[in-house]
Amino acid sequence: MTALLDKFNWSIAKMDLSKITGLPDDALHILSGMLVLTIAAYVLRRPPWTWQPWLAVVVAETVNEAYDLTQTWFPTDEGNLRASFHDFWLTLAWPTLILLLWPHFVGLEHDAGPLAPLRRLWHSREFLIGFAAAGLIGLCAAVYLW
Repeated sequence: MTALLDKFNWSIAKMDLSKITGLPDDALHILSGMLVLTIAAYVLRRPPWTWQPWLAVVVAETVNEAYDLTQTWFPTDEGNLRASFHDFWLTLAWPTLILLLWPHFVGLEHDAGPLAPLRRLWHSREFLIGFAAAGLIGLCAAVYLW
């Protein structure tokens, strides 16, 4: 096992992943941020819009970029600070938006939220009958005009 770990190189593994998937490095950073957020939310048994899964993404990306910054001899351009900040921003963009905005959307769906009257209207029998009748009339008109 230690012989395998001695031969493992994270930078080569990332380049191989990019070749296998056909995705550019930026897309892999975005997808890996979402993947780490999802796995952390599942493991921690927390919703993805809480700070704990977001912090797991921050820690994972910090470790990744710290490793990249130590690989100054590697042929890729990952050993400079500007590329590291770029990768860090890309990886954390969607998890940060989920952390900041999703609780607002969850609050909108709550029974006492601002969308509660629309939800009650949508689930009322009169609205559903009227909606179905309007759909049927529209379908008949489309068939007639066709």
